[in-house]
Amino acid sequence: MKSPDFGQGFFLCADPWRQQGYQTAHATRRDRLLASPHFSSAVVTAVRNLAIQQAVYVPLGAMLALIAFAFTVPGYHPLSQHLSELGLIPGLPAKAVQVGAVVSGSAIIVFSLALLAQSRRFALTVLTSTLFGVSMVSNGVFTTGSPLHGLYGIGIFSILTPLLFLAELGPAASTRMAWIARATSLLGMAYLWLMLSGFDPEPYRGLTQRIALLPAFGWYTFAALELRRSRR
Repeated sequence: MKSPDFGQGFFLCADPWRQQGYQTAHATRRDRLLASPHFSSAVVTAVRNLAIQQAVYVPLGAMLALIAFAFTVPGYHPLSQHLSELGLIPGLPAKAVQVGAVVSGSAIIVFSLALLAQSRRFALTVLTSTLFGVSMVSNGVFTTGSPLHGLYGIGIFSILTPLLFLAELGPAASTRMAWIARATSLLGMAYLWLMLSGFDPEPYRGLTQRIALLPAFGWYTFAALELRRSRR
């Protein structure tokens, strides 16, 4: 007596040798695609573009989140205290500083490496930008008061980053980027002068720091957008 599902089972599995041959051919085509230099190049390009585009949001976003959070901490005075001083308050404030600094610094390092992968003409921009990213990560790892907090002020080289980017981008730079790069570097120099000269008003040194931080981190937003525009 035949099994009632004999015909159905045979239909579903008809010509198993042909089915096996199809699967083998399909796998072979897939392997060839994965091994194709064009496919590998497309994947590398996609990853690099993603690493650049995250800079539109992450560096500035992490700083804005930390600035906003500081207003909720009892006993902390945003107008007169630096953001790093949050790290001296145990618990959530210290953790917030660590996370914000590490996230923004890591995002800047990722952007810098992707920029170098796009073109070696950005080598000097990458150097100063990477130093800034590393100093930000160290701000999160080491508390204020330690010489390793900011790695002995190595992030100061970030003042040059916008101007170097503008020079290395060359004729492809837009008028908007030309103005933003110059203004960002000028504001960075002005804030550095305030600190070194002692003219940074103590009751408002938290405010002046935040005013200087916004263009310093916001520049990465414009740089990533500028790179996207120049690829079109």
